[in-house]
Amino acid sequence: MGKNVTYYDMAENDYQFLTFDHDNGRVGNVMCYVSQNVCERYLKHLIDVYCREIDTTSALKTHSLKVLKKFMNENLPDFVCDWRTVMKADGFYFSSRYPGDDSFLVDGDDVEDCWEAVEEVRSAVNAYLQTREVGHVDIVSEIES
Repeated sequence: MGKNVTYYDMAENDYQFLTFDHDNGRVGNVMCYVSQNVCERYLKHLIDVYCREIDTTSALKTHSLKVLKKFMNENLPDFVCDWRTVMKADGFYFSSRYPGDDSFLVDGDDVEDCWEAVEEVRSAVNAYLQTREVGHVDIVSEIES
């Protein structure tokens, strides 16, 4: 990643894309697999910033929200979010991107479930960041504006 680009920055960039398409009623596989990836990036931002004393390689390389949930519950137990809502977006990263035995075309309900997951993760991550001081002045300032 570029020196000044964070997982949070990447998540926010894709969040803007998703917001536009969601608000315009778009339904397509891209909506779901990008939603899962946005959730991952918000969560990975916290791991990247707050788990510097442990090996985070497997967590930062995964495309499983279940794996990230487990990692965060073990290493950032004070992070709070509605994991039931978030888990609705798990599994789209591969199954809605590539043909195969588990692939499918998404519908409007899938898109809404994934959108709710994105909103939940984004809200929880922003709340978590707002409770921290060191190293997050720029992000917290953007959140508050």
